[in-house]
Amino acid sequence: MGKGVLIIALGMSVIVSFFILKLNANSKENLSTTVNMFEQTQARLIANSGVEIFLERLKHNRSMMNSSFADNELFGGDYDIVISGPDSLVRVTSTARFMGVQHTTVVEAAADKVPLHPGPGAMYLSAGTVAGLKKNAINGSIEINGNDHDLSGNLTGGGAVPGIAVDGITQKNSVLDMITKNTIDQVLGSGGSPSVSAITNTVDWGEYAQLVADNPDIIIDTQEKVKTTNEWGTQADPKITFINGDIHINNSQAASGCGILVVNGNLEINGGFEYTGLVIAFKETSIDIKLNGNAQILGSLVVAGNEINVDVSSGNFKALYSSAALNLIATLLATKRFSILSWYE
Repeated sequence: MGKGVLIIALGMSVIVSFFILKLNANSKENLSTTVNMFEQTQARLIANSGVEIFLERLKHNRSMMNSSFADNELFGGDYDIVISGPDSLVRVTSTARFMGVQHTTVVEAAADKVPLHPGPGAMYLSAGTVAGLKKNAINGSIEINGNDHDLSGNLTGGGAVPGIAVDGITQKNSVLDMITKNTIDQVLGSGGSPSVSAITNTVDWGEYAQLVADNPDIIIDTQEKVKTTNEWGTQADPKITFINGDIHINNSQAASGCGILVVNGNLEINGGFEYTGLVIAFKETSIDIKLNGNAQILGSLVVAGNEINVDVSSGNFKALYSSAALNLIATLLATKRFSILSWYE
């Protein structure tokens, strides 16, 4: 009886030992599998991130086309990039390495321009902007003119748009009341004087401004008031400029630009300023123009932010509609984005 119990105990010990060894082996195998999956995932992340990084760089630097860039460090690994194509079919091959694991991602993309939505008037005020409109929001020596102008600011005799375009009758009445109280007599354009019209707006200006802001040539990112004499594009080379934060233009020489200017912040102009193209103010923006000089926007001004204040104590402010300016930037604006056509891994 004693021997039988001993044999059974020994047998159970062998069986238990076998299962323990098997569990240990499975545990090691599972750990190895987990580590391998992590390495593969990390290599894939590095490869995919490399594609996105270089497509963004290529957007701003076309000389990178048909080139290769090796040994770029990222996330504890590295990757190689090969870019080929014309703009219509760009191929980016990203080969990543992480802890001995390699992953290759091949992406084909096509470059296209950011679309241009011309403003519906010399000045457009969104419903939100009009809701915060102060009685003396616009006063002084001001001309808001929806009659068509050429690139030199001269009248063309072509078709006219509203001097100030708004979203509805309520907004129109608010703007007309403000114009009357400030005796502004230079709001010109279609529909007589003062030229204020309710229009059918099919553009989400906040969404469009964000699209443009995501694809800039020039970024001015500041939360402090700064002095600037920057030139933000020319008629020969228009640019998309994104101002993220508050900026104070205060200079003895006029700041100038051409293209699309997007402002998310408070824009104060105290000096000379001349811009050709489309100016969009959105999100938390207050356009605060306190002039001791001359300022002109030739094209269209869209205000879809919090408020607008134009106080001209010396000099004059002009917002002149120009189809020639808008057509120019639609044709020449070089900033592009990439649409993904295919993604292979």
